[in-house]
Amino acid sequence: MEPLRPGDPLRIGPYRLEARLGAGGMGQVFLGISPGARRVAVKVIHAEHAEDDRFRRRFAREVEAARRVGGFHTAQVVDADPQAVSPWLVTAYIAGPSLQEAVAERGALDPDAVRSLAAGLAEGLAAIHACGLVHRDLKPGNVIMAADGPRIIDFGVARATDATVLTSHNVVVGTYAYMSPEQVLGEVSAPPGDVFSLGCVLAYAATGSGPFDAPTIPAIVHRVLHEEPDLSGLPGDLRNLIAACLAKDYTKRPTVDTLTTAPQSIAAPAPGPPRMLPPEDAVDTHANATLVATRRQDGPAVAPAGQAPVGRRALLIGAAVAAVGVPAAFLLTRGDGEQKAAAPPAAPPRPNGLASPSGSLTAEGVKNLSEIAITGDGRTLAAGGLDATITLWDLSTGRVLRTIGKAGWVSALAFSPDGRSLASSASSAGVLLIWDAATGRIKVNVRTGQFGANSVAYSPDGRMIAGANPDARLFDAADGRTLATFDLGHSGVNAVAYSPDGKIVAVGVDGYYKKSPGNTVQLLDGRTLRKLGQLVGHTESVTGVAFSPDGKRVASSGADQTVRIWDVATRRTVRVIRAGEATVKDAKFSPDGSTVLGACSDRTVRIWNAATGALTATLVGHSQAVERIVLTPDGRTVAGVGGSKPDGTVTLWKV
Repeated sequence: MEPLRPGDPLRIGPYRLEARLGAGGMGQVFLGISPGARRVAVKVIHAEHAEDDRFRRRFAREVEAARRVGGFHTAQVVDADPQAVSPWLVTAYIAGPSLQEAVAERGALDPDAVRSLAAGLAEGLAAIHACGLVHRDLKPGNVIMAADGPRIIDFGVARATDATVLTSHNVVVGTYAYMSPEQVLGEVSAPPGDVFSLGCVLAYAATGSGPFDAPTIPAIVHRVLHEEPDLSGLPGDLRNLIAACLAKDYTKRPTVDTLTTAPQSIAAPAPGPPRMLPPEDAVDTHANATLVATRRQDGPAVAPAGQAPVGRRALLIGAAVAAVGVPAAFLLTRGDGEQKAAAPPAAPPRPNGLASPSGSLTAEGVKNLSEIAITGDGRTLAAGGLDATITLWDLSTGRVLRTIGKAGWVSALAFSPDGRSLASSASSAGVLLIWDAATGRIKVNVRTGQFGANSVAYSPDGRMIAGANPDARLFDAADGRTLATFDLGHSGVNAVAYSPDGKIVAVGVDGYYKKSPGNTVQLLDGRTLRKLGQLVGHTESVTGVAFSPDGKRVASSGADQTVRIWDVATRRTVRVIRAGEATVKDAKFSPDGSTVLGACSDRTVRIWNAATGALTATLVGHSQAVERIVLTPDGRTVAGVGGSKPDGTVTLWKV
């Protein structure tokens, strides 16, 4: 529990908010007090979901379904307003530590306590599933060890089994280490997925660690899909029960009814590969229910009430692609129950999946690299940071061309379009420096104010430099004179970018100081900085901005763990892409505009399809958070830097 922060609401509906309880991909959870002085948990949905009318409709349906969930092992929904500006949901507040906190403080539970936990959680899942919901995020942090037994929390935005995916933004809901194989692969969630998560939770309770724990997300995904957990130290009945829940093939997992009524009858299944949920137009049988999906323009048809749905077979996305291959065939079950082997549907182009570094660039004595730039021909790369130097490399050979000293704390870098000049900003000194890239000689040194720019960008014709912090400015690239300014109310700026035609400068505004126009992208005239419009939707600081090659779209990254793609002409959001728990620190379009890349705080660079938002590749291997990225003109090499600890490495990936 944390105190409220500046900018947090003080009241939601009739509920007074007193503290923060936690946050997730869908919203922020607060401790509230009802008019009758009862303590409640208030979940407020993130703004980007609130903008989606389809989300609101589905959320309203799910709230009504969740109201019906009862039983002693869940947190009862007591109030909600799906039509509020920011939709909210209120559940009973359950006092007690989470299972995660209890195990961290006191260690693994004894076998009898694990058996009781299993019975309680299975009963809670049964109540949730009976109302047509799938939790999708059962994990130790969502289990409260109340005085009268375990309670499952945070199912108010769980997915209804009679609805399509909760959002239209390709969110993979859940926490990787507790997700089922089919959920990791992007399939529609169903009750067997919750059973798999239950097995993970019970393994955590019994051993003190998750059954698929690993140091990186890719390693976790590989273990979930391909490795069997080590349960050898558990009593036989618990080992069989947990192993059955963790079956890779969802058809071999026990139902929650079996878990509650006859857990002693459960035998451990034989190891086997994951089975994906059936593709479109398939009929399957599982747990005495017929699952049917037919092709529709607006998504798969829904199953009858109380039955699990079958959705479109999702692309093998993101980290999962690296760990698995596309199955050779799927089992289809005809209406008469006879099974036949079907050839797989025509496969789309295989995503790049996980990519480890193809190389790195270093230089003796160089450390703390946080800014990066590349010449238009892709031959020279420059990087700098806290140690007051800028290093230039020949990208084809990795050879250091030169190291420029006395550059101050480098807070921004950009090459001129012809590659002959390099602009940098020294944040600590408040100056803009323009260097001769061939000799390292200073050509321009001008004072910009108390702070240096956090970002700089050359105009396409090379005549002007846009820079910002705390306000936006245009500088003459020849002599550094200030040509225009735009007052941002000292909100602070993290990123600037020129449109390909030079007519627009996009400015990503910080939201730390809670001043207008914080958390926005300002669109300014490329020659006068006259305001043309703004892009509003991020809920926290905008960290990166980039134009598509045709100039029709802008990609922006945010501290709210999203990348947004905007239509420049209409100023409307085209797509919101969530990055899970990672802050996205920079965004770039590929040279052909087909993908958008995000530099992430979890040490990865993620690549999404710009049209659909589907994750197509995850670049791993950088030692710290990736803060800035650049691409070569052919789009085949990505370079990234970043990290608060000394690390003078530029990481390179081939894509």
